[in-house]
Amino acid sequence: MKTIIFSALGIILGFLGLLLIIYIGIRIILNKCGFSDYSLIKLLKAIKEARDKEEVRHKQVSGMTNVLLPTILNDFKDFNIKEFYNQTEEAIRVILDSIENKDESKISDEKYDLIREKIISQIRDLQDTKVSYRYDDIIFHKHAIKSYQKQKGMVKLEISTALEYFYEKKVNNKVVISSDKKKQTRYTTTFVYIYDTKKAGFDINVLGLNCPNCGSPISSFESKTCEYCKSGFNIEVAKLLKCWKIIDYKEDY
Repeated sequence: MKTIIFSALGIILGFLGLLLIIYIGIRIILNKCGFSDYSLIKLLKAIKEARDKEEVRHKQVSGMTNVLLPTILNDFKDFNIKEFYNQTEEAIRVILDSIENKDESKISDEKYDLIREKIISQIRDLQDTKVSYRYDDIIFHKHAIKSYQKQKGMVKLEISTALEYFYEKKVNNKVVISSDKKKQTRYTTTFVYIYDTKKAGFDINVLGLNCPNCGSPISSFESKTCEYCKSGFNIEVAKLLKCWKIIDYKEDY
């Protein structure tokens, strides 16, 4: 037993001795380069201050808003970029709130049809692993249009967003990540506008839109009549067929 203890102490002392040698070596090199002990202290302090400033510096958003916005406005005459950014902020808040509270009901609105399953899956995974997150005092800083793609029967629009919040992570109710400074981060949200599911090859069942009369999948956004039972859709469903919906989100580290 004593042999094990002495061996452990020997290893610890050897490690501390190595650190001391490295420290002395760094000091010698810096002194030869004209750095005094006082200069070294100032350098270490400057490094710490730079690191602290970086922690609270707002993330930059990369995008092509000025280039892509005219094309979007040409395709969608009533497109309002400020309203779309507000819609993006609302979606991010709802998503984070759902994850924090592990509450599926917060994404029950039809506007979250295309992302609901992803969030529910994430919530259930957190429940299984006994992990929880907290997002407090969310503040948004900047948005930018990251990409705009027109495909067969649909268009996709990506928004890059810089934001901050107080962040905490718990595992088994034990805090494993927490900070008194706000986390500066960036999210990319993807929205889709589908105007023809046949051209897009898009499964309408993912949208959860079925004929209110016979329950058959609505196969085209252009038609307001069910191709199976020939009944017309009500106005609410018809309005739902052509609109921007969030289809994905991710945090960009």
